[in-house]
Order: sequence, then structure tokens, then C-alpha cells
Amino acid sequence: MKKFILILLFIPSIIIAQEVPEKVTVIKSDQQIENFTSSLGKNELKIDFLDFLIGPALTIGYEKINNSSSGFGTTLLLNLDGNDTSGDLIRDKFALTPYYRFYFLQSEDFGGYGIFAEVFTKFSSTEYKAYNGQGSSKITNDFDIAPGLAVGRKWINRKGFTFELLFGVGRNILYSDDEDYSGWYSESNRTAGKVRAGVTLGKRF
Repeated sequence: MKKFILILLFIPSIIIAQEVPEKVTVIKSDQQIENFTSSLGKNELKIDFLDFLIGPALTIGYEKINNSSSGFGTTLLLNLDGNDTSGDLIRDKFALTPYYRFYFLQSEDFGGYGIFAEVFTKFSSTEYKAYNGQGSSKITNDFDIAPGLAVGRKWINRKGFTFELLFGVGRNILYSDDEDYSGWYSESNRTAGKVRAGVTLGKRF
């Protein structure tokens, strides 16, 4: 009888022990990461909301994902303000910026995602108001090319939607300290530096 009672006491413990699942550690291989990256798609379209809020300007971008560690693409900026330049600000009327990126991933990342560094070249047409010192003013346009470096971070969910933060600087290679404006000058003269920044939403396909 005592043996039967002891068996009844031990049976629940045995059942509970069998129901506790074993902890399994899953390690993603490079091939698994590449396969998941491909399943999300190799192409990405995005819109920069920072330029839209500050400009207003429309900046759309396209990126081609080479693999989980790199990608290349371009952005196109179009100024949506049809009015003449207000004040003395220098602003881009048009800009085309091709770039190449290097992604730095962790084992759980999806690929084409995470912290990145990029090299870019910005081709831009700028507009600003110039004066001649006699009360007259005119709208002046300049074109420049600015190679540079940028860093940022991209997040992506399992549906392929992306969110990206970006900041970088370049140098206007056509800029010169002794530019001759033939008597015309700007309160906000062009500078050697060029800023590249963005807050974008996109979709991988």
C-alpha cells in the first residue's frame, strides 16, 4: 500500500518534468541571413520627410541591396516652393545624390539593415538672392558637386517597411573663396561644406 501511495506522489512530478520544454538556442548562419534578405526583396523605395517639412521639398530615393552587407542607390530632391527665394537663404532647387553603403550587422539582423556608412556625391543646383550694394537684388543660381561621407541607422520589420536616420557632410568642389560675383553679393554666401541629412520611410520589395 505504501509503495502504491509513493508511486501516486511521484507521477505528477514526472508529468510536470516532461512538460517543461528544453531551451533551444538558434544560431543564424550567413546563408540564413542572406535568404531572409532575399525574401524581403532587393529593391527599396523611400521618401524623406525631413526635406518635406523643412523645404518644402520632395526627396524620393531608391536603393538596390547587393547583399546583407552593402547596397547602392540614389536620391532625387525637387524643391516644391514655386515662389522666388525668400530672404537671403541659399537652398537647393534640385539635387541628385548617388551613394554606396556598407551595413554593419548583428547575427539577428535581416540584412541591408542596421548601422551603415556611405560614400556619396551630391550634384545640386542652388538658388539665393544677391545684392549689388545699390538697393537692387536678383536671384542667382549656382551648380556644384559635393562628394562626401555619411553615417546612419536603418530599421526594418518583417513586412519590409523601413525607417532610416542619416547625417553626412560633403565638400563643394566647384566652390572658391575668391569667387567673382561682378559686384553682386549674398548675405548668405555659398560655403565649401554641404550637408546631407534625412528621416525617411520606405518599403522593400
